Amino acid sequence: MLTINVDLTVPVMHFQLVVYTPALLSPALVASLTEVGNKLKTGEDPARPLKTALALLSDIDPGHVARVDGEIAAAADLHRQVHLSPLSRLFTRQPSGAAQLLRTPGLEYLFIFHRDGRLREAALLKVTGGLPNPFLFAAVLWRLNDWAEPVRQAATRCANRSFPITDPGIVAQTAAELLVRQASWRRWREERAIIDQVFGRSDVAAELAGLMSSATTGPQASTLRYALRTPALDRHLETLAFYATQPAVRAVALAALIDGKAEWPSGKAWRWIDKTYGLRRRETTFDHRPLARTVSRQNFIARGVADKSAVVRRVALTGIIRHMLDTTDARAWAASLLSDRSKSVRERAEFIVRHLPT
Repeated sequence: MLTINVDLTVPVMHFQLVVYTPALLSPALVASLTEVGNKLKTGEDPARPLKTALALLSDIDPGHVARVDGEIAAAADLHRQVHLSPLSRLFTRQPSGAAQLLRTPGLEYLFIFHRDGRLREAALLKVTGGLPNPFLFAAVLWRLNDWAEPVRQAATRCANRSFPITDPGIVAQTAAELLVRQASWRRWREERAIIDQVFGRSDVAAELAGLMSSATTGPQASTLRYALRTPALDRHLETLAFYATQPAVRAVALAALIDGKAEWPSGKAWRWIDKTYGLRRRETTFDHRPLARTVSRQNFIARGVADKSAVVRRVALTGIIRHMLDTTDARAWAASLLSDRSKSVRERAEFIVRHLPT
């Protein structure tokens, strides 16, 4: 009897998803950083490529500081030095990183990204004066969240020295990028007070309000929410509510003015949907503080009802429902929006009309 053995085994194919993340450092910057690293290895003066590298670093979005941290260190080969024996030191030309840091002006800004925590600490202690650009300001902020406590302490001392005398435009540009992102940094203790203090400067608040008012792109509304942790922007809320380019910014500012309180995201919490089936979801929690109004709530609602954006008109009608549902003005405001082109606006207007006292 003829037996035929057929192998029906199907080879299993394994696929690995590779997500490509484009490099954030320009080729010119990588070349300059590499040249700096080579000169540091040979004990040569890195002043010329260092000057170029620091100028190119200023072009990086400060919001990307966490992503480029390792890239900068890799390009300049800023890694922990191998400890040499006394005999080996006699035959090597490479000076210690600490010695290079002391004798090379500007190297402290690059060593903020060094993989050796002791050199990051020394670099931060060397920084004096205001920070020269938003990216390096963000770099010091990032070190306030460093994994090494001595580095965080050095960053705190650096911030206390340099932040108060840094140009307000530089601080405002950094705030616009990092107010939202820094909420996810996990090692904050007293360092957060430093952030609130510098972003709460009146000159910085004026610059930041100008940026949020004129910006056509970017998460300006989220930035405004986080900025409301401190009262520095309170005096600018009316301008933002009436004249900001982005409707979302106008809506956030107007809601704060109508409600008489500033709200900002403070964390996450679980909310049960159905305990029987164990269904729950994570939701953002908010903290708040009261606002002092100089204009009546009616004025803010009237301006919001007439806004060209449905997002803002919706906020105004929500304000009526919360605070002025039993007033004579409510009928006129709602009636003017019963045929609004936005469905959500029409629904709120119809709700107000239905619930007005007869």
